[in-house]
Amino acid sequence: MGKRLYRKSNVSRERTDELGIDGLLALKESTDDCFCTVHARYFEDDKLPCPACGSQKTRTSKVVRRSFKDILWGEESTNENGFTHRKFRVIDIVFHQRYLRCDGCSDIVFPEPIDFGDKGCRYTNRLSDALADGTFRFSYKKVCAYYGIPASTASIGPIMRRRIQHRESQLKPISTPKRLGIMQITYYRELYTVIFALLDDGIYCMDILPDTFEGTILEFLRRLDSTRVETVYMDPLEDIRNAAAVAFPGAEFVVTDECILRYAKNAMLEIIHEDGKRFPVKFKDNALTIQNRLLQSDYERKRIKDGLSSRPRLKLAYDKHQSLMDSLQEEWNYESVSEWIHSLPDELPEFLNLSDAVDLFESEIRCFKEKEKLPDFYPTAIQAICDAFHGMPHCIFDVLRARCFLTISHDTIEMDGEKYRLGIHTSRLTQNMNNISENIRRAREYEL
Repeated sequence: MGKRLYRKSNVSRERTDELGIDGLLALKESTDDCFCTVHARYFEDDKLPCPACGSQKTRTSKVVRRSFKDILWGEESTNENGFTHRKFRVIDIVFHQRYLRCDGCSDIVFPEPIDFGDKGCRYTNRLSDALADGTFRFSYKKVCAYYGIPASTASIGPIMRRRIQHRESQLKPISTPKRLGIMQITYYRELYTVIFALLDDGIYCMDILPDTFEGTILEFLRRLDSTRVETVYMDPLEDIRNAAAVAFPGAEFVVTDECILRYAKNAMLEIIHEDGKRFPVKFKDNALTIQNRLLQSDYERKRIKDGLSSRPRLKLAYDKHQSLMDSLQEEWNYESVSEWIHSLPDELPEFLNLSDAVDLFESEIRCFKEKEKLPDFYPTAIQAICDAFHGMPHCIFDVLRARCFLTISHDTIEMDGEKYRLGIHTSRLTQNMNNISENIRRAREYEL
């Protein structure tokens, strides 16, 4: 099984140069579409050390034929729509991989190492990178169709993570803001954590975390300067508060009126989706969750009134929500919000998350009232973030995070002669996310 099947005379220099993978030699039996290959060390007498014990008492035990998909790049061109296209050819690589036996440690057998493809992946790194770069801005299925590759859901995670690690390695060190925000995002029923910096000129999103667990949040927060953060604007969740308290023991923790209104709106949306079927108003989610005085016409108000007349539970929730929004537009305090919470009838359990938040985070809500007024852009920017995530087509977390934070340059600041990244300004981030969402939905996805 370990006998060499090829000699150096079987190597094709022309095919090897065409393939262009360091350390990989193409054989003369290769064709335009299928390259038969061996590693350069195949013809060397040097012994590969055992990865377990380091012994060089190793010998070839068998040779296994592994199949990879690869891509060969050609020239670039630009079409009449301004899209840059690079010619390519997808090929098959048959790699004769040697497995070696170690005589020094219980006859262990191990494969010779390769660096042109990841373990268990049927794509070369070169093709994986092309698929990942395309999936940053387009759907994985369409990218695979564009390159003529089967769309394997099992492979997308490893493909994306490898490329993400590469792009992350190019990022500048992160800067620590004085005012930090931690909020929860719901994306196709999964919960994620968004970290942002509140600066004088806007909100800068720093990262999105894979869950809302205390350990995950704390791991990120420990990358920041614990002495610099003065205020943490947070969603009322125990894991967020606990992580922030450990990371920034000297900071103030604040739950804002924007957060209270966002929780109330989410509760309203649940009730609308349950009780508002066939409601006689266009864009009912928006129409039923904004203040009545902001509606565009008396006709729309009448349609809402007519629709609510036959839906008593929805009308009850609508009236309660309107009263909360009206009260927070004026001078309010913790007692007035608490009074509103305790006036909620049992028929509206969707507001329980908000009720718990008000009861359990009294000090954080009071702290907000004691601090200076937030800038006018704050609630608009937070809502823009929520809307952009809501509009993103479904994908796994790695793809979501890459599309949000690794397809656009981060804003930077210079301190002590060094550049640090602030994150991505909300306006740029949401515009980029919305553009990517539109790319995925439109038929021109093939124009990569």
